[in-house]
Amino acid sequence: MADETGKLDALKESIEQLRDEIKLKAHLGKAEAVEELEKLEKKWDSFLEQYKPVAEEAGKTAENAGAALGLVADELKAGYERIRKLF
Repeated sequence: MADETGKLDALKESIEQLRDEIKLKAHLGKAEAVEELEKLEKKWDSFLEQYKPVAEEAGKTAENAGAALGLVADELKAGYERIRKLF
């Protein structure tokens, strides 16, 4: 009987350790997501500032600006998708 109790105690401790590790990783992942989101929000604001003039000039001489803005848009999209995968 004592042997069974020892096995149960060891199992409980193993599960408890795993649980604590997962909780920590989830917490750290959340913090990482918040940091990433804050960075992306700054880029989003910059993107919006650049978007309006480029959109107004579309079809004129804005090819280079449009291409640069497209790269920023792709980077933003990829960043937001990384955050979504964390949750």
